Amino acid sequence: MSVHREEILGDFKLVEYVPFKLTRPSYGVVALPDAGLVGVIAAWHIIKALGLKEVGGIDSYSYLPPAIVVSNKELRMPVRIFAGDDILLIYCEFTLPIHGMAQLSRILLTYFERKGVEYLLLMSGLPIQNRFEVERLRSYYVATSSRASELVKGVEVLPFENGYLVGPYALLIKDAMSFRLDTLMLLTESFLEFPDPEASARNLELLSKVINKPIDVKELLEQAELIRIRARDTMKDVVRNLAQMKKGFEYSPPLQL
Repeated sequence: MSVHREEILGDFKLVEYVPFKLTRPSYGVVALPDAGLVGVIAAWHIIKALGLKEVGGIDSYSYLPPAIVVSNKELRMPVRIFAGDDILLIYCEFTLPIHGMAQLSRILLTYFERKGVEYLLLMSGLPIQNRFEVERLRSYYVATSSRASELVKGVEVLPFENGYLVGPYALLIKDAMSFRLDTLMLLTESFLEFPDPEASARNLELLSKVINKPIDVKELLEQAELIRIRARDTMKDVVRNLAQMKKGFEYSPPLQL
């Protein structure tokens, strides 16, 4: 594992394998295990579709399992960093305890700030109880600023007007607001407990318009059943973690006072 740069940040170690710079406007994408693995599935498709290169990784003896990724005979850290042109993407298939996620969130946002990321883009599922019966999935967005809202101008997506966001992405959004990083989150109706490639594909269609880059989701939809099978074990761990975070509150709108 060749190392260009390494630093210790709290209980985490961040390594860059190769130096890189982003063009503008620049986007940071974070993929974390959440409802239906929607963001994780979508991010892996982005990496392949846009030809992003693996440029770094993050590890933690305190909060991540004792694991190392082997990719094309190369040894990589469990949280993987990819980049290409104007996109910096963080990819993680492991669930972290809430204290670890809170620390990682601040580290990622500090890293994005240093790399000149202008927008944070997040994709997740919005669990619905009748997902088995729904064929046409609805999508929503959450924006932390008017500048972030401009990204979906002309895009067929509804504002998420009332409700709760719960889970790792909620932590990221709260911290992004503190960092004053313009953030847009895309939410598509999904399963909570089962991998949902169809919801991932819908989010990708929207993201493609946001970043003005073509992302073909045909292959993703064709491989949907295979993805569901491969992701079953990962989903089991995710469900246990989401239960601790009270995921599912998105069902319940807050009191309108």
